[in-house]
Amino acid sequence: YLSSEYVWDYEYYYDYIDPVSVNATTLKYNRYSIVIIFWIILAAFIGFFFLILSLISHSRQLPRSTQLLFIPILYCMS
Repeated sequence: YLSSEYVWDYEYYYDYIDPVSVNATTLKYNRYSIVIIFWIILAAFIGFFFLILSLISHSRQLPRSTQLLFIPILYCMS
């Protein structure tokens, strides 16, 4: 836009906000068990994803011909 006066704009980033402090004694589970559960669920999801992709890719049989198909190639010698 065209204007004769300059406008100062500020951008706020979430990096400048301090992380929420959590008291480890008030957690219901140990903090390491939470991380372990997260990685187990992530690995199970990835394994399930590849299983589904594998089943989808092998869902139909490719047609196999009993006869060999020969394509004649003509060589022109000049």
